[in-house]
Amino acid sequence: MVKPAILSTGLLASPIHSLYITALNLTAISASNGRSTLECWQIGPLKSVSTIGSPASPFYFLGDFANVTYNVFPPHTNDELHTAPAFQLVFFASGTTRVTLPDRSDEVTIQGGKKGLIIAADTADVSMQGHRTYVSTEENTVVLQLPIKDARKFKHTVLHSGGCHESEMSGL
Repeated sequence: MVKPAILSTGLLASPIHSLYITALNLTAISASNGRSTLECWQIGPLKSVSTIGSPASPFYFLGDFANVTYNVFPPHTNDELHTAPAFQLVFFASGTTRVTLPDRSDEVTIQGGKKGLIIAADTADVSMQGHRTYVSTEENTVVLQLPIKDARKFKHTVLHSGGCHESEMSGL
């Protein structure tokens, strides 16, 4: 008779995956020398506060917002070149969207959901042409645009040119 083996790994006493993030990395549509660019920005450091009945969780104050809009883009929406209407956070709640630069030198694909937060900072005062967006799904894409009231107060560090890689957003 074969006896079942009991393996103890200690996983019951601790979470299987424990990721504590200290900063937030976001793809940014920015501008340099009058041309839109894609960059990976880091914002933070994130802080942690516990309240009674709530575990400590990382947070960061993103700033005050003005004129937040909720948009629903139909499937396969293909925008012409445009600049960001304001320095803003853009949250893609659903769908898949591709952002390309005018000369097609770089592009990024944004998957809606928890990794769907980006920065749009290529406003008309810093970019001559802007960027293109293309909704590449068969369903509506829901987008929240959150213009930041005072962009000068938005602190960030540029990690590199091009959008953030999946591995750089692992804490999300």
